[in-house]
Amino acid sequence: MAITTARSARSVAANRSVRARKMADAIATAILWAMASSIIVMLAAFVLYMVYLGGQALTPSFIFGVPKETTAGGGVGPEIYNSFYILFLTLLFTVPIAVAAGVYIQEYARPGTFRNVVQFSAESLATVPSVVMGLFGLLVFVYLFKWKFTALGGALTLTLLNLPALMRVTQEALASVPDTLREASMALAGTKWQTITRVVLPSAIGRLTTGVVLIAGRIFGETAALIFTAGLSVPFNNPYDLNPMRPAETLAVHLWYTHSESIVPDVDRIGNGSALVLLIMVLIFNVAARVLGRQLTKRFTGRAS
Repeated sequence: MAITTARSARSVAANRSVRARKMADAIATAILWAMASSIIVMLAAFVLYMVYLGGQALTPSFIFGVPKETTAGGGVGPEIYNSFYILFLTLLFTVPIAVAAGVYIQEYARPGTFRNVVQFSAESLATVPSVVMGLFGLLVFVYLFKWKFTALGGALTLTLLNLPALMRVTQEALASVPDTLREASMALAGTKWQTITRVVLPSAIGRLTTGVVLIAGRIFGETAALIFTAGLSVPFNNPYDLNPMRPAETLAVHLWYTHSESIVPDVDRIGNGSALVLLIMVLIFNVAARVLGRQLTKRFTGRAS
């Protein structure tokens, strides 16, 4: 009788413990699900609010029109063009240098002083605030080189700002490639360079592309560094000039200028419309990074990323 009672007590205690664990698991799952869902809700609320504020401004005359200094009805066509122009110049400088440096550090460099110095320099450069990098660009490209405010000076400043991030992305993308692929290439008499260019890089192309596109979104929305280097104006006689040695106010800089110093009557319309266009472009960059990365990974490796 005593043995039966003891077993019954242990069974009841075990059942209570199981119910308590299930309850704790359910509560923890609900909390984590709510936290994850809150991110989606916040993003959706932010996007809808921006659409509410700036949706009426998204007309062809606003998107393709030129800005005005003192009268209402200006557009942001040259600013959108300058944003993509500086983005192109920045990626033109950043991608080859950052990818080459990442390949060297990950595939060639042996542990030692030089590798440690390069890593430390990249990490230190990554911690520099964009406004400080803008002041550096002002001192070097505007005053020392006497370029004044130019698209090239802004692009070179953004190159210095984004080199460490893309270099790190390259290292992580290459590190994700299994060593068995490298060993198989070497076993088939492939050289180090052939292994990297024909095996490692194609296998990491999805992650690399995602990193490049995400950094492109960051470049597109940069403001502080460009205020001091690319300027706050566009050449009204030829706002779509390809000359890199001209002022090039971007959409993000125009947004800042509109809300801080502009005297146009419809400043709210222009500011809200510019913010919405900028938000849409950054969201497009983020979606494109995911889609393009998966497609390239599937194409080169036969598997989804």
